[in-house]
Amino acid sequence: MTAYLAARYGAALCDSDVELRPLEGGLCSDVALVTARLRDGGRRRRIALVAKLVQGVTAREAAVYRRLATSVARSFSPELLGAQRLGRRRWLLYLEQIVPAHRWPWTDSAPTAQVLERLARLHREATQGASLPAWDHDAERLAAARGTLILAERLRPGEVPALARALPALRRVVVALPAMRRQLLAFQPLGSATIHGDVHPGNVMIRHRGGITEPVLLDWARARVGSPLEDVSSWLQALGYWEPEARRRHDTLLAGYLVARGLAPVLTRPLRDAYWFAAASNVLAGALGHQLSMASRPGASPKARAAATRNATDWLRVIRRADACWR
Repeated sequence: MTAYLAARYGAALCDSDVELRPLEGGLCSDVALVTARLRDGGRRRRIALVAKLVQGVTAREAAVYRRLATSVARSFSPELLGAQRLGRRRWLLYLEQIVPAHRWPWTDSAPTAQVLERLARLHREATQGASLPAWDHDAERLAAARGTLILAERLRPGEVPALARALPALRRVVVALPAMRRQLLAFQPLGSATIHGDVHPGNVMIRHRGGITEPVLLDWARARVGSPLEDVSSWLQALGYWEPEARRRHDTLLAGYLVARGLAPVLTRPLRDAYWFAAASNVLAGALGHQLSMASRPGASPKARAAATRNATDWLRVIRRADACWR
């Protein structure tokens, strides 16, 4: 890293001039804030950026960021400052440091709607979706869904009380998932588009730059061509868990997204059905399985199990809604 930064910035640099501070939040990647003191002749200057190690299945994020740099999506993401290849399917990404204008949880509801407006622009204008790195996400999602069902059926009675009511719906939704996905992607007038693929409060920051306050989307490893409702439902469902006001304003926020797409703000039955199919798709991509695993993990603290149980209960509610729409 020291050698790379010295070459990039054309300044003298030694290991003691570089400091790393791990950043929380990355489940699949190692992320750190990098500060470096550059020596350029008699002058010294300080730079700060984010280094992210991606490898294995997450290595496609390196290619995604390079594609973003040539599309409208570059204004929605941190700037890719450089990429250092460390081996096959192993990259170290150097990204712009985003200094948040609002710390989470947000006290102002305006940024919540701004995120949906940004997503609407991404879905409407990012035309480079076909050039994103190949990824059979539907096959991976279906495998994750089946694994989630196996885990749910193996849990002891009472470990996640909501399962007693939701398990029949979970079985039906897992079986119907491929057909749900086909109906979702065929839903008009939204159709398919380039989507971020993992929109939740941990992947959104609000930055202030050039007199403008705007949302920035982080972690683009799951960017792909899909239904815009996958992004929208991911944002609204995750936000509703943390922010009761967002849950109360759910329909208003969803209608606001439609307006931003130039559509009538009418929540028709077909739209609601497609929305819940998208939400269930997100849940079965790994979120529910992770929470069920945490809720039943031996040795986990009572606090951790309780939090996982609450999360799993929330996601099972989504499964029941999708099942009701499908039936």
